[in-house]
Amino acid sequence: MVKFVNVLDHVSVTVSDMERSLAFYRDTLGLKEVERHRLEGEGISKMAGKNGVVMDVVRLVARETESIEIDLQQYLSPAGKVSNGKLGDVGHSHICFGVPDMAEAYRELSDQGVEFVSEPVSFDLGWAVVHVVFFTDPDGYVLELMQIPFEKKE
Repeated sequence: MVKFVNVLDHVSVTVSDMERSLAFYRDTLGLKEVERHRLEGEGISKMAGKNGVVMDVVRLVARETESIEIDLQQYLSPAGKVSNGKLGDVGHSHICFGVPDMAEAYRELSDQGVEFVSEPVSFDLGWAVVHVVFFTDPDGYVLELMQIPFEKKE
């Protein structure tokens, strides 16, 4: 049996306003911008299955995992619609970001107006306690924070 997937290259988030999203992902969360480009023409239209696609893309990375990129994509043409997919809905996804101190990250992001689904919660996995919380980006896309490293149990 042939196994096709050998690396995770990037994930993408479609945004409605690139500058607003950059202010959030880059300036508030601290991701690093590594590339910008515009995609248009026959190739991207064929790939997206839509006519006349014009898309701006900004690639971001987390400082300790620079080999995995997050693409912020804004479709300039054709205009997309806002999705209302929520946690638990089929076809919905989320991205999880690691933080070294959950309490500090939650406090600082809350002070900056980031909207959280709840306060942080902890799960006892037997071998470790994991601290996590969900929050949303400016377009309502659900993201997760997880304290890394985990709180290991003896």
